[in-house]
Amino acid sequence: MSTIPTDVPEMLWLLQKHGDLFDKHFSEDLDEQSAVLKAHLLLEGVIRDFSYRAVRNPKYLRESRLTFQQIAALARSLMFFSDSTTDRHWGMIDDLNKLRNLMAHELEPDQVKFDKYRNALISASGAATLNKSLSFLCGAMNALLTVSLELQKRELLSEAEREAIGISRS
Repeated sequence: MSTIPTDVPEMLWLLQKHGDLFDKHFSEDLDEQSAVLKAHLLLEGVIRDFSYRAVRNPKYLRESRLTFQQIAALARSLMFFSDSTTDRHWGMIDDLNKLRNLMAHELEPDQVKFDKYRNALISASGAATLNKSLSFLCGAMNALLTVSLELQKRELLSEAEREAIGISRS
């Protein structure tokens, strides 16, 4: 449960909620398999929360039972911005999902495939270990999706609302 008060803007609440979950469930001391599984679950929560808040009628999305890959594709399409940095993060999400699927669906995963996705995650993050790479990815995606949601909401504001909170269009 988040410790942030209810009168705090949703953007801060989302950052705090997922940050608290990360702090509670993830550690760089985890074995790699646990780190992959936990990071996948943490990121799925961030992606789903973003998606539910980015659509007009989230009830139907919640009821749809989309796979991780499907909800990630939806979230990516709903992002307010896209550039080479966000593309890199979404590539890492894809590699994490492939790595997680290797672990979850094969008793003895193909080591070549495992190393390929593991090394891709480490390389993309610039971190020294898989766990540090996953830690980076969790934090980055939490921030990117939350900021994207806030920008999306601000885009919908009228000019009078923008002036009232000190936001200009330029």
